[in-house]
Amino acid sequence: MPITRPHGRKGRRAIIIKRTTFERLQQHATPLVDTSESVIARALDALDALKGSGATSQARAAEGGATTDGERGMVFGAPEPLPDVGHTKLLAASIGGSSVKANWNNVLRAMLLRARRHYGDFDQLKRRCAVNIVPREKSDEGYRYLPQAGFSYQGVNANAAANAIVGLAKDIGVALVLDFEWREKEQAAYPGRRATIHVPAASAVPHDGVGTPDVAETRCGEGRRP
Repeated sequence: MPITRPHGRKGRRAIIIKRTTFERLQQHATPLVDTSESVIARALDALDALKGSGATSQARAAEGGATTDGERGMVFGAPEPLPDVGHTKLLAASIGGSSVKANWNNVLRAMLLRARRHYGDFDQLKRRCAVNIVPREKSDEGYRYLPQAGFSYQGVNANAAANAIVGLAKDIGVALVLDFEWREKEQAAYPGRRATIHVPAASAVPHDGVGTPDVAETRCGEGRRP
C-alpha cells in the first residue's frame, strides 16, 4: 500500500508515489484538463470494469488490455496504454519491417529520422513529437545531434522514449514492433517477463497538408531502459 499522510483539506490525504509512477500518470493525462486525482480515478474505473467483466487472471496481469503470446509473452498494442518499461532490456526492434539496433534511445533516434522524412518539415515534426527537439546542433542538457536531419533531440528515459516512439509510429502510419524483457529487479513492473509492443501499419493522414503516407510501409516489424 502507498504511504499516506493527512492533507490540509478535510477529507483528503496526500499520497507519496515513485517518480516513475508519476511519469506514467503524466503519459495518460490531458494537459490543462487532468489532475493527478482524475488520472488515478480513470485508472481505478478501468480496474473496476476489468474486475467486473469476468476476465481471466492472465488478462488482468497485463494491466491495460495486453493479450498473451506463447513466445513473446504479453503483447501491447494501440490503443491500449503502454506498460511501465523502466528496468527493461530491449531485445529486438524494427520500424516498417527494417531492423533497428535494440536500444530505447536508438529506436527513438531512428523514428525521429523516419518522421522527419515523412513530414518534410521540422516545425510539423516538433508539433507532433513528444520529446524536445531544436533545429540546430546542441550537445548540452542531454541533447544529441542528428547531422543527417539537421536537428538535435533531448535524451529521455525508457518510458518517455517508448511513448514518443509509439506516438510517432501511429501518427505516420508505420509498422512498429518492440520485443523486450523486464530485468529481475524489484522495481520492474513484471520482473523476468517478456513482452512486445506492436503498432500495425496504417494509412497516415497528412497534417495541415504536410507529409504523405508512405505506401511501401505496409509490413509488420518486430521489438527496459537505455
